[in-house]
Amino acid sequence: MKNKYEGSPQQPDATPAQPELTKEQIDTLLRYLAEQQAQQMQQQEQPQAPVIPAQPLEGVPEGVDTGTRILYQSPDFEKKDPAKSPLPPVEEAKPLTSVIADAGHFQVDEMEETEVLPPRTIFSADESFEQSDLEDVEEEPLSTAPGALQVEDDDEVPEEAPEAKKKNVKKIVRIVVLTVSVIAILASLGVLLREFLLHKNNQTFENEVSNLIITDTGDPNGSVGNNVHLTEEQQWEQLRQEHPNIIFPKNMQLKYAKFYATNTDFVGYLESPGINLHLPVVQTRNDTDYLYKNFYGDGTKYGCPFVSCQNKIATLDMNTVIYGHHMNDNSIFGALDKYKRLDGFKAAPVITFNTLYADYSWKVIAAFISNSYAEDDNGYIFNYFFPNLSSAENQAAYLNEIAQRSLYNTGVDVRPGDKLLTLSTCSHEFENARFVVVARLIRDGESADVDTSAAVANSNPRYPQAYYTKKKLTNPYANASRWFVG
Repeated sequence: MKNKYEGSPQQPDATPAQPELTKEQIDTLLRYLAEQQAQQMQQQEQPQAPVIPAQPLEGVPEGVDTGTRILYQSPDFEKKDPAKSPLPPVEEAKPLTSVIADAGHFQVDEMEETEVLPPRTIFSADESFEQSDLEDVEEEPLSTAPGALQVEDDDEVPEEAPEAKKKNVKKIVRIVVLTVSVIAILASLGVLLREFLLHKNNQTFENEVSNLIITDTGDPNGSVGNNVHLTEEQQWEQLRQEHPNIIFPKNMQLKYAKFYATNTDFVGYLESPGINLHLPVVQTRNDTDYLYKNFYGDGTKYGCPFVSCQNKIATLDMNTVIYGHHMNDNSIFGALDKYKRLDGFKAAPVITFNTLYADYSWKVIAAFISNSYAEDDNGYIFNYFFPNLSSAENQAAYLNEIAQRSLYNTGVDVRPGDKLLTLSTCSHEFENARFVVVARLIRDGESADVDTSAAVANSNPRYPQAYYTKKKLTNPYANASRWFVG
């Protein structure tokens, strides 16, 4: 703390004059007092009071050595007989002392309580040294009796041991890792639970909608054997009474009347028993309405398969396109993945797509990978989603294109003029890839049987450029001709 006379190099006139001492006498006195204090503390049974060095003096002229300090003495310090001291008689020391600089001379005076400073070297009273020795002496901290307070530097803060620090860091890391792991596990469980519930809901939905098919469409005579059945007209009348707000399309099939009564966007039913595909199909004025809602209109990522808004259902176009989501649980159009393999085709070579107005069966003729963005195939998109073509020649060119791209040759013949059914879904060969299955309508009078033994794999199917880029392969079709709708 500051000297109470700070700012004035001279002590006030009101202070009584003190006998002047030489520096050598002061130093000797310091050693004597330190020795007496040490002896006094050793004789006491209780722990000794702390030895607190005084603060360095302020205002001391430059060049004056103030390395030695006056120490605080215990209040019960035992006064020694001045006659036994090797020094001239001096006045009794006060409890708290300091040195006041006065033009190079030193005098003893009272000062206020001082702050704790770093310990200084103490010399015993019987040591003899020269002034020059003070500069060469290495300072050591004061030792204290057992139980006494150790005095340390003000600016020295006890540091934690390195091993303790490492343990604390490891503990914190373990806690953080454990917390993150628990959160990740809970999040994963939440996702799995959500996926499970969605899957169960979709299974329930598929089971429910399959029950909407009316299997008993009546008998023209009104009865079969001993069981009385309603005629088709009687059933229509009953349906109109049950659904007075529904206007059923003229000439629609009775077996799909409940589908239409449930959702008037219904246009047909798609089946491929060999790959477990059984789904109602809808159509609206755009191709986005059913991306994220099911047949009942409930929001779901499963969506509902829908016919392209460009197609006409009452009179089939040359190419009817149906879109559906690829789901990882093999539901919706996830089931189409089986057509990527030759054995999948052999298990389900025929697809059924019945519309509101008629039943149709289709033989699979091709299955290929395509792209939905031009940048994934050197600026080109293969247009398989057209509804009609301008000529039979253009259709023949298109059929050659899909045969070139197909993963296998089914052996099913196809002619210009044959109507086609195209099923399109997402795929994972590269980002935004599409998987496409094409089937042609079974001709009037033609058998629905398919000789699957004639099917063979395509050794070099044509893929979009993105496929070859991802697999780090050379694209053999990079300079091939491009077909466009005409």
